[in-house]
Amino acid sequence: MLPGINTDVTHAGVEYHVQTEDLGTKNPVILTLVYRDGAVVFRETLDYGQTLVAEPSASLLRALMDGQHRRVLRHVSDGELDARAGGREPPAAAPPKNVEDLIEEYLRSRRRNSANPAPRREP
Repeated sequence: MLPGINTDVTHAGVEYHVQTEDLGTKNPVILTLVYRDGAVVFRETLDYGQTLVAEPSASLLRALMDGQHRRVLRHVSDGELDARAGGREPPAAAPPKNVEDLIEEYLRSRRRNSANPAPRREP
């Protein structure tokens, strides 16, 4: 299992905590939860177990996690959770993600990164 991703973000004076994790090979799901004041106000899941035939590599899982985490951060920063979080409605499940599209997004980002490598830091 990979370490999770955690980000605190503020939108319109409201603080949210966004947490994304891979639930592991026995439960092949990437889960992102958004918290406000300790309560879950939004969740998004990606079940990759039935879509991917082989066990995914750590780099593919990390890319899927990063992509889902960034999408949910955009939902928060665009104000899409304001009414839901303010009204304390139960968390809604996002529509299922298409793993093939996410893999294509991952491959595009790898091509972009290889074309524009990050500068190396000297110790």
